[in-house]
Amino acid sequence: MTTGAARKPARDLGRGVIEVTAMRRTITQLIRLAAVTFVVLPGPLPLPTPTVLPIALPSISVPTVVVAPPPSLPALDTPGDPPAAVAPPSQGAQPGTSSNHAATPAGAANAPAANPPRGIVIPFTTIYVSSPLDIALIGALVTLPLLFGIWMLLFGRTFRAARRAREAQVRLMLAADLGLRPKDLLSMSTKALFNLREKSAFDELTGVLRRAAGISVAEREIARARRHNTPLSIAFVDLDGLKQANDRKGHAAGDALLRGLSHALKDGLRAEDAVLRYGGDEFVCVLPDTEVRGARAKLGQIQIGAAKSGIRFSAGVAQLQRHDDVVALFARADRDLYDFKANRGEIVQLPPPDAKPRHKRRASA
Repeated sequence: MTTGAARKPARDLGRGVIEVTAMRRTITQLIRLAAVTFVVLPGPLPLPTPTVLPIALPSISVPTVVVAPPPSLPALDTPGDPPAAVAPPSQGAQPGTSSNHAATPAGAANAPAANPPRGIVIPFTTIYVSSPLDIALIGALVTLPLLFGIWMLLFGRTFRAARRAREAQVRLMLAADLGLRPKDLLSMSTKALFNLREKSAFDELTGVLRRAAGISVAEREIARARRHNTPLSIAFVDLDGLKQANDRKGHAAGDALLRGLSHALKDGLRAEDAVLRYGGDEFVCVLPDTEVRGARAKLGQIQIGAAKSGIRFSAGVAQLQRHDDVVALFARADRDLYDFKANRGEIVQLPPPDAKPRHKRRASA
């Protein structure tokens, strides 16, 4: 019994220490929160003041003891003395008498005046905010929509500026493909430029790609060949006898030769190959996944089939190398074309146009 009685005060003392520690932590956290709130807020805020609530205190009524006057003897009236005046009952009671307590309600004299609420009133409401934490929360709620609106405005302006810059870049590219001057773009929309490029991408006479569109296709194929590490060959084709046909038979005959050569090239090449008209009588063939030997053999077959229709042409072939761009690759194919025409003649030795061929033999490399 003595041990249990000794342990109980120690247990109560430990509980008291734990409660005091918890209370200190809570007070420390509240002080830190108030300090952070005062630092964040732009200006000094009114400190909360304790408000005195109107509490009606009950009045203690003390019973009044009325002492009856002793019985008086009847006074003897003597002749000549005036009668004694009887005092009338008082109409008002002096403060502190029993009549005052009876007339005044209990606690009415001791009721203090009500103090008005302190703090910031929220507009259009009857809510008063006096805590700094509440004011900070309300300020955050009011500021968040404003910040979101500012962000949306900046995002919209940035998006429109990027769109205009992209459209201007596309218009300049279309103008370069079509050979237009920058001042000519003012009277044409982007959609009209796209339609014009689609219409002008193909040559009306031969049906093959024009020079600008064909160079774009060649650049795309060069990039694809380097990305997949595959061969790519370019063939320069020059039509023979175009000037003589125009001089002797007119431009209709020359146009017929150009159409015949374009049809022969498109029919003899694959679907993934591209043919473009580079100049007046010059054509370029883009042959992906093809080496030089395969390109020469394919052009030799096309040359034999075109000779039967009276169309003769020369060709120079170049294969894509490591440091080549589209200009360097086209230049090497053009040099190979003139080398064939000057030194080795035709890719395939053809008979004269008027003579009937007896046999076909290939020229030695």
